[in-house]
Amino acid sequence: MARKNSSLSLDQKHYIPAQIESEIYALWEESGVTSTKRTAGRPTYTIVIPPPNITGRLHMGHALNNTVQDALIRFKRMDGFDALWIPGTDHAGISTQSVVKKHLDAEGINYLELGREKTIERIWEWRNKYGDQILTQLRRMGCSCDWSRTRFTMDEMLSRAVRTAFKRLYDEGLIYRGKYIVNWCPVDRTALSDDEVITTDGGEPGHLWHIKYPLSDGSGYVTVATTRPETMLGDTAIAVNPKDPRYQKIVGQTVTLPLVGREIPVIADDYVEKDFGSGCLKVTPAHDLNDFQISRRHNLPQLNVMNEDGTMGEHAPKKYHGMDRFACREVVVEELSALGLLAGIEDRMTPIGRAQRSRSIIEYRLSDQWFVRMQPLAQQAIEASENGEIHLFPTRWEKIYRDWLMNTRDWCISRQIWWGHRIPAWYHKATGEILVAEETPAQAKLRPEEWEQDKDVLDTWFSSALWPYSTMGWPDKTEDLARYYPTSLLSTAKDIIYFWVARMVMTGLQFTGRVPFRQVYFHPVICDAQGETMSKSRGNGIDPLHVIEGAGVAELEGPIREARPENMEQMLVELHRSYPGGFKGVGADALRLTLLSLNSHAQQVQLSLQKFEEVGQKFVDKLWNASRFVIQNLAEAAVGKPAAPAIEDLWILGRLDSTTASVRSAFDRFYFSEAVATLYSFFWDDVCDWYVELIKPRMKSPDAAERRRAQETLAEVFSALLRLLHPVIPYITEALWGHLQPVLARHDLLSTPGNTAQSDEICAFAAYPVDLRRFSKTQDDEFELLQRIVREVRNTRSTAGIASNVSLSLLILPKNEKWREIIEKGKSVIERSARLKSCAFCCEKQNKMAVCVLEEADLFINLAEHIDAGAEIRRNQTALAKVEKDIVFHQSKLQNKSFMEKAPEHVRMEQEHNLAEAELKRAKLLQTLAELNQLL
Repeated sequence: MARKNSSLSLDQKHYIPAQIESEIYALWEESGVTSTKRTAGRPTYTIVIPPPNITGRLHMGHALNNTVQDALIRFKRMDGFDALWIPGTDHAGISTQSVVKKHLDAEGINYLELGREKTIERIWEWRNKYGDQILTQLRRMGCSCDWSRTRFTMDEMLSRAVRTAFKRLYDEGLIYRGKYIVNWCPVDRTALSDDEVITTDGGEPGHLWHIKYPLSDGSGYVTVATTRPETMLGDTAIAVNPKDPRYQKIVGQTVTLPLVGREIPVIADDYVEKDFGSGCLKVTPAHDLNDFQISRRHNLPQLNVMNEDGTMGEHAPKKYHGMDRFACREVVVEELSALGLLAGIEDRMTPIGRAQRSRSIIEYRLSDQWFVRMQPLAQQAIEASENGEIHLFPTRWEKIYRDWLMNTRDWCISRQIWWGHRIPAWYHKATGEILVAEETPAQAKLRPEEWEQDKDVLDTWFSSALWPYSTMGWPDKTEDLARYYPTSLLSTAKDIIYFWVARMVMTGLQFTGRVPFRQVYFHPVICDAQGETMSKSRGNGIDPLHVIEGAGVAELEGPIREARPENMEQMLVELHRSYPGGFKGVGADALRLTLLSLNSHAQQVQLSLQKFEEVGQKFVDKLWNASRFVIQNLAEAAVGKPAAPAIEDLWILGRLDSTTASVRSAFDRFYFSEAVATLYSFFWDDVCDWYVELIKPRMKSPDAAERRRAQETLAEVFSALLRLLHPVIPYITEALWGHLQPVLARHDLLSTPGNTAQSDEICAFAAYPVDLRRFSKTQDDEFELLQRIVREVRNTRSTAGIASNVSLSLLILPKNEKWREIIEKGKSVIERSARLKSCAFCCEKQNKMAVCVLEEADLFINLAEHIDAGAEIRRNQTALAKVEKDIVFHQSKLQNKSFMEKAPEHVRMEQEHNLAEAELKRAKLLQTLAELNQLL
């Protein structure tokens, strides 16, 4: 298809992202960039997107992770791979049901009264309206997923995969149903897996209550300690260690359970630690996992004294029925104290588990649940890691991954909610027989009225564990599955290494016999400028769409005011000081480049709005302006045969190849910050500061062959530069490509080595540059010497205050013949870059000239004809005297004991910074005076 050029004209001095981003994305969609066609003969490269929740809105973690994936997909697509990136969303069972429940509450509708089917209908309505919002936001970032393959975990194809997986695991004895202690969220009223429970390091402030349990025969009492006194209402025994001589006489006796009056036995069990507390343990089988295990060994009753919502239930004494668990705790403690049975209260930090989503304190609850036997599956995943079938980056995560697999417990997969994949198990109403099947009883030609389906749904992570292959049509043997599975890479966050990564490996091996991906990359955690993890609860997150499109002050304030953190006022003051009129959007490319520039193998990175301006926007603006110069100059290309390459032509082509090799290596190793730094340096330093400046006179040369050589080299370098940058900043490179390619074609500038076969109208389809091995270390070192000579002349000119348009004279005294020959070859580079009227060699040191000493040569610059040395000395002496006073002032402050004790840390640091700055300025002035004195 013939490409329509961008509406952003090169005549515009400023790059305006909003003017072109939507039309560039439309161009990609029309040209097939965002749709993958199976191409025989090409190697495959596949990524499945970590499916965001349908309740989600794009946050900076999404932005970072999807920028990584898109950069790699674009790189591989340009490098000749059949690159497929499958997008999709997750139904997010608990989260989505909670969101819709809030909508129903606002309408005055009780979802329990509405019923299961009607509530699910409302959730589907909500999903169809809002569920793909985050995918639209990913498009805004430039993500080039194959949208024709968009998946949703509740789609029929993926739902069928879930039913098949459940049935196969059940048939193989790897899924079972049983009464067991589970983590229970009283807010969402559902079981949780161990990985959905978070515990604060070091615990939370709490208490340890010491309670007396009277022996039934009146001969005394035993004391036990608990952090949850309300659970004592469900105690069914007191346990002691069989080897503890203090309690051997009372084993077999009973105690009277305080507040309840029920007699419970004293039993002996090896689990009890003699040296912990009093050595006596209250056994509450329905509310503690270890107590549950003890009850099984001793055949004890298991009394569940709480309801699903955390209120006290029917197995507690009647006076406590319906009472909130924490209110009951207060009453129980008061009553024990009144009876003289409270031996003491001890303050302590207590490990408290909280539900990951609701943040409520969990309960341990005995209930009927479905579980996956993990050890047989985990062993396969461990072996795959040890055998090198799968590699984790950074490599430190491999040990963490294997340690979790070796110690994992059975996974509770049933959830007591309505939104999700309903467990494919039916119970015969008369006999209790369990039918686990991919089909319903009606489909299996059984009498449906005799069967009732399990009311629970599967943990959301169960369907997510099948994602790499269910998205390709498994369990059917599809063409996509045959071609693109196993996938090449999973890029994700470290906090779901257990929830998702390990489980995908286990199920992939179990159902397909192969690992689901060959490499896993864990991106760093994004923190704010103070090093605090960005989160909604802290109000310190940055909305990627605000970065791209801009936002008013009220929009920027919104997350802070909603979270109401302790330092809210300080955050608002800093926001208003930095952006009193709001934040002007910098575009998707500036967002992407900034994120990748920070994306190393570190654990975390610090980010602020200013970084997007200072790093991303600055680079993109520079690229736009440099491109305008380049394309406009190439549009007036000379004709005919080019001259032989100049020294700077050979150097820049060598630097291009060196850069290409380094960037390819960085992408392959997932060192994205290294790739960006390499590209940044090549473009800004090598191309703009040196090569373009050097060839400006050649571009205007009357010698057509000389002009042609400079233009051909510049065309090759710039074409390659846009292709190198495209995976990182796709929008602007695609727009510039549309301007550059017609010029190159019109002037026959496509036939240079690096431009061969680069006639593609779409940059996203153009071949990624390869290393043509033109880089020479010797050649690079020689050119670097010329650059150091130029820098010395420039620094001397700047120090002396001589304008850049004033031509200077330079004499060079080489240290040996080798350096003389190198400098001789590059004299024209020195003359053009340093703005010299003459550059010659000398045989001895020169007097009354500014001297610069290098390892290879001494440089003598005649400044006397351009400055009044005496006046300059007096001016610098005055400046030196002022700096000396500043140094004394800052030193006195820092030596003042009272100031150092009372001043805030940031004030002390500011004084230290000012002192260091003043001392550096003094050193420079002293050096300048020494050089000026040589001119007298």
